Amino acid sequence: MQTTATQPIIRQFKKPGEGCLGYVIADPESRKAAVIDPRHDQVDEYLAFLREQKLVLTHVIDTHTHADHLSGAAALKKATGVRYAMLKGTLVKAADMAVSEKDVISLGSVELHVIESPGHTPDSITLRVDDNLFTGDTLLIGGSGRTDFMGGDAGALFDSFAKFAALDDATVVWPGHDYQGRTHSTLGAERRNNVVFLAGSREAAVKKLAVHGPLPANMAEILTFNRKGEAPGVHIDVATASDLRRQDVTFVDVRSALEFSGENIEGSWNIPLPELEDRLGELRDAKKPVIVLCRTGNRSLMAAQVLERRGFKDYRILDGGITGWAKQGLPVKRGKKRISIERQVQMAAGSLMLTGVILGTLLSPWFYALSAFVGAGLTFAGLTGFCGMGMLLLRMPWNQIGPSTGGGTSGSCSVGGAATGSCSSGGGCAVGG
Repeated sequence: MQTTATQPIIRQFKKPGEGCLGYVIADPESRKAAVIDPRHDQVDEYLAFLREQKLVLTHVIDTHTHADHLSGAAALKKATGVRYAMLKGTLVKAADMAVSEKDVISLGSVELHVIESPGHTPDSITLRVDDNLFTGDTLLIGGSGRTDFMGGDAGALFDSFAKFAALDDATVVWPGHDYQGRTHSTLGAERRNNVVFLAGSREAAVKKLAVHGPLPANMAEILTFNRKGEAPGVHIDVATASDLRRQDVTFVDVRSALEFSGENIEGSWNIPLPELEDRLGELRDAKKPVIVLCRTGNRSLMAAQVLERRGFKDYRILDGGITGWAKQGLPVKRGKKRISIERQVQMAAGSLMLTGVILGTLLSPWFYALSAFVGAGLTFAGLTGFCGMGMLLLRMPWNQIGPSTGGGTSGSCSVGGAATGSCSSGGGCAVGG
């Protein structure tokens, strides 16, 4: 493999609790940079990093059309004026740079080589940068992206894995997701452990990948947003929303009931995002316009897709959500401080795995089975989107809450519209791992 004299700058961006991984790749000499698979709610983080490191963004790239989170690529393109690259033929309207097999995106002396790798989606690509492989959702640690939706093709995915045959075992794999907190792997490790490589034949791999799990939460809204490349509705800042509040409008908080009970804007209604479509009738009596908010703004964008699809136009999206509201010193009604279900799962799983290791070392190797059992449960949660531990914790007394205030009874203890394949409602995008 030909490598450049100068090693590229690689910075990984994580979304805690949701398993999404994005990247900044840059040439340390020219300071030219590209962003790969940014999330919409992390755009400001990417821009801040680029400023801090004095990097010049020249390209933003999505390795495929994402179905489980909102892409920030179009927003970065709009903020900086750079090219937005995706595979030729993608349905993403904002992508204005079509790439194909063997194309090269140059960042000074650093080169990103395009490998078409369909299977998870028809528009999937992998990027090789020297001895680094940015695989999106094609090759994940221990597994691969699902092939049971969005034009997925298990046979094509196996063929995409075969394209990596000539690459060295030492090649570093940087995936687009990992639900167990891992950051990277190597091709050698994946050849030994990955379910697709271990399948052996194309036919066996197709059978192995024939997994039909629940779809990612709010998949229709996410795909619509990502393909359009722009946010729907009218956005307002916190100051404007505060002024409107004095005119007796309705604030609708689409976070989970558990989050809402911890802190909310006095008098706001709580209609969790997964319930919004079924409860739109409650908005008939709302004082218009309706101000839609969540924690930081991500779920509000998905709520806007629901409202648009159902013909409800008299709404505004609160940029920054309740986090931005509180940062401006505006009044927030605080309830009992609660730890999110995701964090409760992490704490419980971590404690059980640590206990298994300690007891296995001090008392009997049989206790290692406890750690293995918990690890298997987390893997299953990443595969299917169903987290048994999360469901059990939701039923614990400390997580029980009363009905929401405002336009009706919520009655929901859903983990709330996060598009993730971990312990939230809705399926993930992974198989194996």
